[in-house]
Parts: sequence; structure tokens; C-alpha cells
Amino acid sequence: MGRQGLYADPVVYDILYTSGTAGEMRAFMRLEMQFAEGRTLKGAHWFEPACGTGRYLRVAQKLGMRITGFDLDEGQLDYARGRLEVPPGVLFQADMADFSADARKSGLEPDSVDFAFNPVNSIRHLDSDQAMLAHLEQMADFLKPGAVYVVGLSLTDYENLMPEEDLWRTRRGHLKVSQLVNYLPPEPGTKKGRIEQVISHLTVEGPNRTEHFDDSYDLRTYDIKQWRDLIGKSRLDHAGSFDAFARPLEGRVLAYQLEVLRKP
Repeated sequence: MGRQGLYADPVVYDILYTSGTAGEMRAFMRLEMQFAEGRTLKGAHWFEPACGTGRYLRVAQKLGMRITGFDLDEGQLDYARGRLEVPPGVLFQADMADFSADARKSGLEPDSVDFAFNPVNSIRHLDSDQAMLAHLEQMADFLKPGAVYVVGLSLTDYENLMPEEDLWRTRRGHLKVSQLVNYLPPEPGTKKGRIEQVISHLTVEGPNRTEHFDDSYDLRTYDIKQWRDLIGKSRLDHAGSFDAFARPLEGRVLAYQLEVLRKP
């Protein structure tokens, strides 16, 4: 691995996270059908910022959707291109905060996207409200009127902050991958007041050797008010909040939820 950590090897990343993708996509399809305003799913144009190895786009393509995606990491994109049979430009390299010019260069037209999605807290890599608003402004340019952007994120309760931990295990063929993730909460009143630190301990077991890779990165935090206030400053409307199965939350806030944003 040329780089340390989770994103260093797209094969390892894809093995770790592909399990369960089809179920997540079923939730996206339910939301598309609910908000699509008469459009049919098959042939719809689905767009994914921060698409990584393309695991969601692979499912969307098999279901008959037209797909476009981008990611900042060229290694992840190369892997995605190898797994997807798509023309040049369908998967392009860009930054979530500044992707408009690259999108247009790749052939993505304004007002052309039927449905967009950005799950599993990827959007929280944007490190400021300014970067988030810039991203949402560009998303509004490419969404059709009435189209939606589904964002999957974990909101923060600043009154109940504590470290958390997740463990992921999976395998593909002879390769076993496990990831222990520690989440260190923000520290209100300090420079880390809006930063959650994520520490990844990755173990890759092959037929002949076992390797360990440690990595860490920061995610920007939002409580429900900070998130809704920010959306209120964008050109997208908040259309609803749902759990991971696309069931309406009815005012609840979960550890992870799907936020549906719609272009008027």
C-alpha cells in the first residue's frame, strides 16, 4: 500500500463496505419513488458526489439508471472505472466543494440530474459551512427542478458527548478485512468545537500475511439546528428526514439518518 489507512487501497475499501449496499440502495429507491414527481426509476439520471469505488453506482447501473459520479481520490476512481463499463467522463475527479467546472468538462449538464445521493457521512468531510454551502449551490445547479439530494449523516447532540466505537468485519475470497473505528467527540469552546475525530484501525488478513494500517481524519459536526439553518441558506429545501430504511422520522433525531433536500 502506497499510503496508510482506509483509502490507500480501493480493493480493501470496497471489500469492507460493499456488504449491505443493495439494502441501502433500496432505501434510496423508495425515496426516489416518493419524491420523483411522476418520473420512472428506470433510465433516471443518478448522481453521486464522493462516489469512492462506485459500489452504489454499480447497483444503480444494474437497475437501469444512468449514472454519473466523482471523487477526489484518483485511485478509488480507477477502481470504480474498472468495475463499471462507462464512457469517459461518467466518473471524474473533483473536490466536493468545487466540482462544477470539472462536471461540465466531463459532460454533466445543468438541470440534468433526477436523483443525487451522498451517504455515510461523506458530506461531513467538507470542513466549513462555507464549503458546505458552495457544495449545495453547485448541486442545485445540476439537479432538475423537483429533484432531490439524499444526504446520509450523523447529527451531534452537544449536550451528550462521549467517545464511540464501531467494529466492521467482512471477507472476499481469501482476504479478510476488519476495521475498528473510534469516534472522538468535539470539544465545545475550543478549536475542536465542531470537529469529530475518526481513528481507524484496519487489519487485512491474506493467505500469507497480516497487515495493520492506522489512519485518522476529521469530520465537521452539526446538531439539528445548525444543519437546518445551513440548509435554509442554500437553494435547496428540506423535504423530510428518514431512517436508513426510508421510514419518516416524524421529529426524531437518530444516530444516523437520511436527509432529503429538494430543488424547488
